[in-house]
Amino acid sequence: MGRLNNLCKKMIGFYRGDPARIQHFLKVHSFAKLIGEEESLDEKTLYILEAASYVHDIGIRPSLEKYGKENGSLQEKEGPAEAEKMMKELGFDKEIIERVSYLVGHHHTYTDINGMDYQILVEADFLVNYFENQMDRETVKKSVKKIFRTETGKHLAEEMFFPEEFVMSETWAQDGLQELDDFIESQGIYIRQ
Repeated sequence: MGRLNNLCKKMIGFYRGDPARIQHFLKVHSFAKLIGEEESLDEKTLYILEAASYVHDIGIRPSLEKYGKENGSLQEKEGPAEAEKMMKELGFDKEIIERVSYLVGHHHTYTDINGMDYQILVEADFLVNYFENQMDRETVKKSVKKIFRTETGKHLAEEMFFPEEFVMSETWAQDGLQELDDFIESQGIYIRQ
């Protein structure tokens, strides 16, 4: 866990003075880790996912500096080199760096998703973006249906954005009394009236 913690701290320094970006990648990491663990990712894939979730938006700053904007395609273009540089400095293995770099360079591409690390990174990023961007329910619903594949990711989206509303029946009081009467009778207890 030492390298992952160091990567997190390095990313906090990278976005020093920008709490919104720092909190964004921390939230994406939290959801990614939760989904990855719940979906039973193997240790190596989970490690890659966690690293990628920390650095997935590392391309924003160089995009702003070079182009004055930060759209998804520019982030995918500028992010891999920054992620590789940071991860090499921290001593990550070449194989890990290559996969993380690939994920950083594709995390705004929602077609041909290959691998559970990629799928979960996309889902975690969406879960955070839905809230941060205050997206409307219909847009969220459509994108969850179109993009989400993990049961955990779908469940989290439902819990956050589409909780079932508690609806009382018109006969709720009578239903409750009947259930109580049935329980009392099943216990062999009789109440005199």
